[in-house]
This record gives sequence, C-alpha cells and structure tokens, in this order.
Amino acid sequence: MNGTKHLSKLTLAVCAALPLVAAASQTTPVRGLHDNSSSYVALQNATIYTEPGKKLENATLVIRNGKIVSVAKNNRAPEGARVIDASGHTIYPGFIDAYSNYGVPEAEKPERAPYRSATPQYNNKREGGNASNDAIHSQLDWVDEFATNVKGAKDYIEQGFTAVQSARMDGIFQGQAVTVSLADTIANDAVYNPRARHFGSFDKGSSLQQYPSSLMGSIALIRQTLADANWYEQAYGKDAHNGPVEYNAALAELANIEQEGMVFKVSDDKSLLRAHDVFAGFKVPITYVGSGYEYARINAIKNTQASVILPLDFPAAPDVKGVDDHLDVSLADLRHWERAPGNAAALAQADIDFSFTLHQLKKADDFWPNLRRAVQHGLSADKALAALTTVPAKIAGVSDKAGKLAPGYMADFVIAEGDLFINGEIKSVWLQGSQVELAPMHQANFGGTLTLNIANQDAQLKITDGKRVSGSLLVGEQDSKLRDAKRDESMLEFVVDAEFAELKGAWRMRLEQAAEDKFTGIAIAPDGRQLPLQAERTEAAEATKENDTQSSADYLSRLTFPNVAYGLDGLPERQDIHIKNATVWTADEAGVLENTDVLIRDGEFYRIGKNLSTPRGYTVIDGTGKHITPGIIDEHSHIAIDGGVNEGSEAITAEVQIGDVVNSDDIHIYRSLAGGTTMAQLLHGSANPIGGQAQVIKLRWGADANTLKFDAAPPSIKFALGENVKQSNWGTQYTVRYPQTRMGVEAVMRDGFIAAREYQRRVDAYNKLSRSEKAKTAPPRTDYRLDTLLEILNSERFVHAHSYVQSEILMLIRLAEEFDFTLTTFTHILEGYKVASEMAKHGAGGSTFADWWAYKFEVYDSIPQNACLMANKGVLTSINSDSNDLQRRLNTEAAKSVTYCGMSEHEALQMVTLNPAKQLKVDQYVGSIKAGKHADFVVWNGHPLSAYSHPEQTWINARKYFDRERDQELRAALEAEKQSLVQKVLASPESARNGNGNGYKKPQPTWHCEDNLDVWSDQFTLHGEHLHSH
Repeated sequence: MNGTKHLSKLTLAVCAALPLVAAASQTTPVRGLHDNSSSYVALQNATIYTEPGKKLENATLVIRNGKIVSVAKNNRAPEGARVIDASGHTIYPGFIDAYSNYGVPEAEKPERAPYRSATPQYNNKREGGNASNDAIHSQLDWVDEFATNVKGAKDYIEQGFTAVQSARMDGIFQGQAVTVSLADTIANDAVYNPRARHFGSFDKGSSLQQYPSSLMGSIALIRQTLADANWYEQAYGKDAHNGPVEYNAALAELANIEQEGMVFKVSDDKSLLRAHDVFAGFKVPITYVGSGYEYARINAIKNTQASVILPLDFPAAPDVKGVDDHLDVSLADLRHWERAPGNAAALAQADIDFSFTLHQLKKADDFWPNLRRAVQHGLSADKALAALTTVPAKIAGVSDKAGKLAPGYMADFVIAEGDLFINGEIKSVWLQGSQVELAPMHQANFGGTLTLNIANQDAQLKITDGKRVSGSLLVGEQDSKLRDAKRDESMLEFVVDAEFAELKGAWRMRLEQAAEDKFTGIAIAPDGRQLPLQAERTEAAEATKENDTQSSADYLSRLTFPNVAYGLDGLPERQDIHIKNATVWTADEAGVLENTDVLIRDGEFYRIGKNLSTPRGYTVIDGTGKHITPGIIDEHSHIAIDGGVNEGSEAITAEVQIGDVVNSDDIHIYRSLAGGTTMAQLLHGSANPIGGQAQVIKLRWGADANTLKFDAAPPSIKFALGENVKQSNWGTQYTVRYPQTRMGVEAVMRDGFIAAREYQRRVDAYNKLSRSEKAKTAPPRTDYRLDTLLEILNSERFVHAHSYVQSEILMLIRLAEEFDFTLTTFTHILEGYKVASEMAKHGAGGSTFADWWAYKFEVYDSIPQNACLMANKGVLTSINSDSNDLQRRLNTEAAKSVTYCGMSEHEALQMVTLNPAKQLKVDQYVGSIKAGKHADFVVWNGHPLSAYSHPEQTWINARKYFDRERDQELRAALEAEKQSLVQKVLASPESARNGNGNGYKKPQPTWHCEDNLDVWSDQFTLHGEHLHSH
C-alpha cells in the first residue's frame, strides 16, 4: 500500500531556499519565479462535519486559493482538481483558540525587589498617550505587533487548531487582540480580524506601580477607566477646568468597547461574578476565561449571559498516599478534583456557550486526553466540536470566515482517522488550503500476530503498532524482543536475534503490506545473505483501551453552596415559628423576659408575650431552659474578603469597595454563625488615612456574595489614624508617600475634602451652562474617589475611624465639625475613656476591644474599663472582634465588662446587638427582639454571657442557618465523604491523578487591619499572614 512520500532533506533544503512566492501577497513584488502550482484540491469519500451537528457521509470537499469552493454529497471531483482519497477519514472545521498570545511579543518580567526592600513606585512615565497607570495597555493594537511564528504555531497545529485570537496577556486592560491564521505565511495574509476583542484581567501584571495592590483596587481601576473612557469621548478637544483635555490613546481605544467586547481572565467562579457586576454597569459584553470552577455557581453564571473560554488543565489529585497526608487535604479540593472534568458538561447542560483553549496547559499534548475526559464526564461530541469551532469563531469575530466548512470560508480544516472525541488521531491540518501532515492518511497496518516464513521455516511475530513500534519474534522456543524498530506509511523495519536456515545472530528485516492481512519483505541474514520472507496476520491487534481515563461521571462528592465542607444544598426555607416558654433577652427597653413566647411570621418578629397560641403551620421551638437573644452584630470584621484587605498604595483610596470582593465561600461565615453572629460590617484595613468603602453583610451561609450584602445598611467607609497610616512600620524605603506624620494625616484628609468641594462646584457650574456653552466645554470627569468624599460631606456615607490616641481622636472630631459632618463610630478607640465627653458631644459612637492592651506603643494606655467609662459618659458603645476567631465569641467579650466594671448583663448584651446595629444605622431592622424587626435570633442552651453556654440554633430572617445537632451529624457525613474520595484518588489511574498542582482555590487568609500587601506580586505568598498588630 503506497502512501504519500515525505520529501527528502535535500529537497526540503532546496525548497526552503526558493522565494516564498506561495504566500499570495498582493503588494509584495515577485522575486524569482512566479508560483503557478495548483491550489485546486478535492478531498473525496470523506465523512465531513460542516458544523456541529451537521454531518455528510461519503462527501467531497473542494478548495481553491485558500478557500472552500464546495462541500457536496455527490462525491464527484471537479475537472482539474487534484484528488485526495479521504475514505475512512473524518474532516472537521479547523479549531479556533480564542485566548492566545501567539505571534505577539511577550511581556518583560519585571525585577521585583524583596518584600519592602526598594523604594515604591507611585507614578509611571507618561509617553505616547499612555494611561497614568502601567496596568492599562488598552492603546495597544496587537495587529501592529503580530508576526507569524512557525515554532509558536506548532503546538496549536498538532492539536488541530488553525486560528487563534491573540494579544499579550499582561495587565488589567491588555490591548485589542487580533485573530489570525496559524498558517506559515506572511503576517498580512494571516490576519483574519485585525480588531478582535480586548483582553483583560484583574492582575496588574508587569506594572511596578503600587496601585492597585489588591483585588478591590483592580476593580476600582477598571470602573474608573471605563468611566474615563466615556468622559474622554465627550471631552477630548475641549477645555477642562485646568486646561485643554490631554491626549490619551489608552482611553481613546476604549471608545468602542461596548461593541467590540472583551475577553477577561478570572481566577474562580466568584471573580467571574464580580467581574460581571462591574462590566455590566458599563454594558461591556464579556467572554470570561474560566477557572474550571464554573459548575460551583452554574445558575449565577448562566444569569450573566456571558460565554466562557475553558482551559483544560484539570487539577492534579491531592496527595493522600502518606498515612497522615489526608489531614492536610480539604474536602473542597477533593470535590474539585473529582468534578473538574465535568465542568464543561455542566456548562453545556446549563446552555452556556463555551470554547476550549490551550492556555495554561503545561504540555499541549494533554489537550486531547483531557478533552476526552470531559466527554467521559458527560460532554457531548457535538458540544465539544462547537467549543472548538463555531463558539470560538463568534468570540474571535470570524464567524463569517472560520469555524465551519462552507463555500467562501477559509480552507481551514482537520483530517482525522476515527472519532477524535473518543480515540481518533489527527492525520493532517489544512491552513488556508495548505496541508501540514502529522501522519500519513493511508498507512500499512502491521499490528497483531503474524505467522512469518523465512527459508521454509515458520515463526510467530507479535507487533504492537503505532508511533512507537514494539514486538517480539518467537522461533521455536526462543522468544526475542524486536529492537530498533521503525516504520513509515508503507514499511516496517527492525532488528531481532533469531536463528533461520541454521544462521544464528542478528537478523535485519523489512515488511511491506501486500493485502489486508498479507505481507512480503526481505530478511538480511547474519552472513549478509538476502532472503525473501512472507507473513500472514493470524490475529488482529487488540483494540486500544482507554485504560488511563475515568470511565464515567459517577460522583461520590456532594455539590453544595459553597462547595466546601458544611456547605448547603440550598438556602434554608423561611419558617413561621413559635418559640415557647424561653428566657428572652430583647436587647430593647423590655429587658429580659422570663417564661416568654415569641411568634415569628413572614421573616419578622410578630408578637412577644406569655402563653401565646400556636397558629396553624408554625414550627414550634420548646424554649424551656433556653435563652433567646437577637443575632450578634460585629461592627468591625475582616472575614469573607478576597484579594487583600487594604488598598494601601495611596493615602486616599475612597473609591475601592469591600463590597466588590465579598467572599461567600469563607468558612468563617459558618463558624461565626456557630457563635451566634448574624451580621458583620466588613471593613477596609488601616493602611491609609481614608481607606475603602465598607460592606455590611448578613451571614447567609450558602448564598452568593450579592445575597450576603445587607442592602438596607447605609453606605459606610473606613478612616484610620495612628502608626499604620503614616507608615511607621513599613521599613526605611517607604518614606515617599505622604503623609509620614500624624500632622500630615490631618492635612491630607482636609485636602481631600477641599478637593471634593471644588469638584462639586465644577459639576454644578457645568450643569448651569447653556447647550452651546457645554458644546465647547469638557464635562467634569467623573471621579469615584471624590464622589465618595462628597457622600461623606453630604451625610450620605458614614465614617468608622480606626483610632487609638486621644490627640488624634480630638483632631478628627474637629476636622469633621469643620466640614460639618458627624463621625459615626471610632473603632478600637482604646483611649476613648480619655475623650468620652467630647465624643458624646460630637455624637460619635465607640466600638472597642474588651480587654486588649499593650500590643503596640499607641495602646499602652488602654484599660479594660474603657467600654464602661465611654458608656457612662453617654457614648454609644459596642464591642467588636477585628478577628475571625473572636467574632465567634463576642458574647463572652461583652460579658467581660460585667466583670471589669459592673455593667449590667442586659447592657453588656446590647454592646454586641442593639448598639452596633445603631452604629451601622440599621437598628430599625435588627439588633433587638421587637415586633416588626427581622427575625435574626439565637437559641442558647444557657445564659448567653456564660463561657459555658453555646448557640444551639442561629436564625436569620426566620431561616435556620446553623443547627448544632445537624452540625454534629454533618461532621460524620463529611468525614465519610472525604474518606470515600481519598479511596477514589488512591484507586484512580495515573492519568486521572495527573494535572495542575496549582489547580485549586487558595485558602482565605486571616486578614488584619494592617496587612498591606501587593496581592499581585510574587512576594504575597511569602508575607500573607505574618502581621498581627491591628
């Protein structure tokens, strides 16, 4: 059987020396001979998928000049076309990768100095119309930098890809991608779409600028940049208040982003949803480069109506081989290892468009094995083909020329033998009508057991055929392995030790296939004689078994919300409840009520009294011997925050929002419920004088981030005073950013408020202009930082100030009064007892620690009687945790004031219920047990201020989010689930265990007020959890 012969090395060298006239450039002069070779080709007798779900049998594909002429069932080749017999083969449209950096320069990796050992960089070099932040590269059109790269295309082509959408993956706004062919041609002919989608991510990449140093900082920068782009479209060419509007190429390039769209890389399902929240506000269509965790929040992701690009780098199995290894492995990671291959099937079942990418795969050869695993986990072949063709063609803006086999489309296609989605093999890839052969289409089959005859002597030859041929020869009782075996499409050669015709030694043999099961050839004897040989196949080779892949998607793991231990199957049902005969701590003017009933209806407290009748359909809780309190509220918390607690890169970062980075997966939400906490204010850290916007949440374990947010809480913000904000402990290099002194803290705050007032005056003045005057004047640029400061000045956003030293507390009170707003709460406030009268007169509350002292210089004067002394002076006083651990024990933290200074027990309880509710300005909804308020309550097994008591149940809006009995049952069930998954890992083949060792979510760090780190730098992992001074 004769196949296509490969060109000799000499011929290849001669061809390489000829001018590339085949690259059909219309503008390049021909030097040398014109290329008149035919590009008219007909591939006959093939099974052809014109697009997903549309298959033609025994069809003919005709191509000419790099494009498809026809796809026909009639199996007739047009006259003059070169005919290729594709019988036994399947032709697919060429595959497209919509997320690549092929053919563009790589970003230079910056040299980052060790942690805090170099002078920080706050500004960048402005040149060529670039943005003021080096993480923004939107001015870059990657078509201008694109060059074809044979070496770079190799991995793609070998997996069947013919086109990619490409840009440099560096920064937040990474520039506009270009969609190109992977053909070996000049760049001009390779470009399919010169203005494809913009690329982006949250990671600032190679930028050495301090801002942004956190995830919330990146989101704030995206929000400001998109607003700036809208402003620039109206403002450029006009005069602003401080002169002509600058030329800014980065903003100009974003003018059409609402039409062009963006490909945006995310790290997990939560980041995808938070990215959607910010981009949806600007109506930017987004395709997300997924994380493999999409299945964990599939309904929420479906609601974004976005498409997803999926890397196929499944996580490596957790290491559980050692006796104690399982102790360091979380149930969440074991669940993800099992379910990650089914992520694509989950997206398909939810009817979410997705495509596949080679991105993140360490070895491109893992692509097809991993894709086949996805198919085994429930992904249909049609959906898989769509993810390689029509979907990425749409994402990359080339649906009119690629992704299908149709007349007029580019002649980009893949020829395979067998079903690629089971165990087929790619034989060749055609790019713009030019073939790249990976394996001969028609080649001899030598596999199986053959009876070999040399010199009238029979032997048994066993051959395992494939890319690497192996086998053995049995002559009589002598069984010898073949060595130095090699083959091409028609011949097999090998060396074997054997004895024929009384000649013993190394025999060299060559076989050629003469018929389906018959072979001829020659054998070179040890003495050099050439003998004919014949062979006949007596037993076919065994079918290739996919031994190293999982055979089904029978999952042992549960899928919960969040998908971690103690996650829920769904949100708890709201119930109407009758609590009978309990001790009720109302935390209101009613005080503590013995032997009392509470009726709860429609999520609210309805009636409080004795011997109430139980309405029909109510759940009854026997409160005999139990204590009922309102849910505990923490004024100062740092749980459930993703990607950094501080944006400490600048002195004022009022534009950043904790609400953008709420982490609904944080197990401390559940643990806090176990301690009776139902609400917390998530605060920015204390790295700068005016920090970021806070977020009040209800601890609705199992909900997504937006559902955790308590929308009824008015906006708030974190200010900070003292050592942290003047960078006292940041090292000798961090002396550049203002302020460096406590006096400077006051000055920078005052300057910020003055700037906000001036900003408001500019807005007001512009709004008063006539239509003709506005046409000549640039509108004021929306500034989210100054907008936030204006909210403070207008008493629309309320300040919670990190504070210690009395002098600074008084300074901030005077500054607030100078600008005519009231400080809501001083938090920490460990010298509050010294200035309690002044605080009360101003109207500021105090949220303090129960008995922390002497952990740094500015708290040397703190005393455990602080809470009592402030309360006695009329200061609205609460106790906060500032700790994911203490947040579970705020009841006993409050009780300390009973011991230290004789506070009444009921008043002590109010310091963690009603008083923080008042400080958060939500006391009309929560904080006490009173008719009409939300049914957020805790059932205690004993006195709620006793260290020996614990919550039995914790309810939010009449939904039971924690139940101690269920928790005990869950522990056993979760351990059993974990052990079953450990057994599955240990029993799995190597291919199911291999994968990306970093394919899991990073654990939620324990954040502290002063943790001021750059989460995008390499140093983050080294210094993420080592500071604890608050």
